[in-house]
Amino acid sequence: MEIIATKYFKADIKFYLKKKKFSKINDDIDTVTGELEQGNFVGDKLEGLNLPENTAAYKVRVANSSTNVGKSHGFRIIYYVVIEEKIYLVTIYSKKDDARVPSDKQIELLIKAILQEEE
Repeated sequence: MEIIATKYFKADIKFYLKKKKFSKINDDIDTVTGELEQGNFVGDKLEGLNLPENTAAYKVRVANSSTNVGKSHGFRIIYYVVIEEKIYLVTIYSKKDDARVPSDKQIELLIKAILQEEE
């Protein structure tokens, strides 16, 4: 599996690294990417999205080890899988930061933009 951090995901990481309470975000993400590299699709499959055939999007909860509040108040990583080929890290947001929580439509648009860039 090839794991690709999209420009949207990288921008989200930069946003959170500017804040002290997210200083270990890269370490927290590594736990998820390690599982994905081994072919383990962690998290919950997002249903109801209008995605191409043989693809899927998932949301995984990740604890914020900088604050020790557990997964329920940690991060959510949205990733998109082109079955048996590539995994795109689409976005990451903190559960406590309501302003940055993407809607299903926003997730669809991000994935569509990613696919257009790949063409």
